[in-house]
Amino acid sequence: MHCRKVIRSVLKTSKWCLDGRFMSYSQFPRMADDLKIRRESTVLAAPRTHKSPLPGPQQQQQQQQQLHSNSNNNANGFSNLKTQTQKPENINNNDDDELFENLVFSPYGRQRAKDQDKNRIAREDAEFNECIQTLATLFSNWETIKNSIWYAKDNSKLNTIKFLERSGLPLSTVEQQLSIIHVAGTKGKGSTCALVDSILRQYGAKTGFFSSPHLLSTNERIRINGDPLPKNKFTHHFWQVFNRLSEQREHELDMPTFFMFLTILSFHVFIAEKVDVLILEVGIGGESDCTNVVRNVKTIGITSLALEHTDLLGKTLKEIAWQKAGIIKPDSHVYTHVQQPECLKVIYERAAEKNAKIIEVLSTEAYFNYNLYGDYLDSCNDYVRLNGALAIQLSYDWLRQTTGPLHQNNAVNEPKMSAEVLRGLANAHWPGRCQLVAYRNMRIHLDGAHTVESMRICCDWYLKSIKLSADNPKILIFNRTGESDPLPILRVIDESCDFDMICFVPNLSNPAKNDPNQTTLYFPADEQRKRAKSIAIIWEQLCAAKNQTNQGQMYNTLLDAFTEMRLRYPQDIELDVLVTGSIHLLGAAISALNDFQTKPSIEIDDWVSSSGSKLENLSKS
Repeated sequence: MHCRKVIRSVLKTSKWCLDGRFMSYSQFPRMADDLKIRRESTVLAAPRTHKSPLPGPQQQQQQQQQLHSNSNNNANGFSNLKTQTQKPENINNNDDDELFENLVFSPYGRQRAKDQDKNRIAREDAEFNECIQTLATLFSNWETIKNSIWYAKDNSKLNTIKFLERSGLPLSTVEQQLSIIHVAGTKGKGSTCALVDSILRQYGAKTGFFSSPHLLSTNERIRINGDPLPKNKFTHHFWQVFNRLSEQREHELDMPTFFMFLTILSFHVFIAEKVDVLILEVGIGGESDCTNVVRNVKTIGITSLALEHTDLLGKTLKEIAWQKAGIIKPDSHVYTHVQQPECLKVIYERAAEKNAKIIEVLSTEAYFNYNLYGDYLDSCNDYVRLNGALAIQLSYDWLRQTTGPLHQNNAVNEPKMSAEVLRGLANAHWPGRCQLVAYRNMRIHLDGAHTVESMRICCDWYLKSIKLSADNPKILIFNRTGESDPLPILRVIDESCDFDMICFVPNLSNPAKNDPNQTTLYFPADEQRKRAKSIAIIWEQLCAAKNQTNQGQMYNTLLDAFTEMRLRYPQDIELDVLVTGSIHLLGAAISALNDFQTKPSIEIDDWVSSSGSKLENLSKS
């Protein structure tokens, strides 16, 4: 598939995986039939690759042998029951020539562009980057959050509506032409949205999906039928909206912020694309978020809650819950799997104010048991186990409330597992969430875990993965954006894993690279380096308190860290690398690995040393 996102995948060491007991048609004909893939056309997407049904007995031995060597696990919803993909033509087979990003976003890398298309692609890339450079002149996320803290009375929803109307799209038009599923939460909201998107496409819906942040390219945030908006379409809509807003501004700073602009742009795109449903992920919080302007949303989701952005959203779980429940609309159906009693109390109170109905979803296990699929639950990835039931009920609710040919009469909160739902769960994709990619004799583990709970899941997945490569050096690359205390997450890492090398880095890929898609991060560069150094010092103190060796160093860029790895461990040594702590960090790591050379030379070492950015010895600072 072309640039498909890959969803969180926690490898389950189930009996089918370790014993090689894969299913065949003859053993399980009904399940095999359910897992057949129904392909649908998408707007300007690359040709889809054919997916065959579940493997037969003749393929079992080969799959067992490839379990470790083929680490490009692009994380379908079922880690072991996933369908098998036939490698498409015109794919680059040379690992040394393949860009790392191609392996992240597509299982076998992207298809090679034909010679006659290369000039067009280069032109579209240049025009797209010009848009992103212009977008970067707006208030960044970091500046926006700082202003939100100091000027709490500033109403971002009113500003969103104002700029939306200036762009030529009144709010009433958005409400009339877009049918929306709105999802808030601390963790799991992105994967829940991706599951909903995948499920509804199996029912034949044309889906729009607005998410944040992006990993590598800004157009990842706006998706049509699961694929990022093509860059030429992004450019077309961008200049239409930007020029209208620029012409009508009353002073130089009278423009929307970075995230607000993308929210407004997405509404224009989804209306132009005539999507059947828009799955809308909240940016930060919910109550005052830019996405929270549409007043007639009937299907609402609230995922798991934890402390986050405490300087902006509040320092207690009750305050966090109040912010998240701010997306509840009058007479809406609100689905949640929040567990904390104090949070549920707040959600129920806010729902009562809007005459909304709260539905606490059942466990995902109940859906598998209903259709006698319980034996296969152990082969589901953890994101399906955690968020599958919520995604299923959000999908069913939208299908129940919509009109026309997509309408389905589903009972509320009944644990029914349709064939469409099963295919949707099995084929959802979302990169950078417990994703394992083999690249140049490194097993790169990517996960954007940024809370204590998600870091436990990440470490559990990593430990299971490295059981197959116990002799490999274990390397951690870590960063944590924001102002929250990183110590609780560092304790989880320390208690879970032993690393031979630990790299604390800012979300900066390469000092010589100026990618406009990576310039609008949460922190400016200097602030990021200060943050990375402070985290490294906290880790050093943690090691000293436990009287253990400190394997950590602070590096100024990801490229410096990867270069130092190969200076320490030669190319013939396979490495198990875990990159975690921030979604933004993953994007910088992907970009750095695109530029990384596998065989460091004296010249590379001299360049790193002369730049003064190789590393900082914290014991001397």
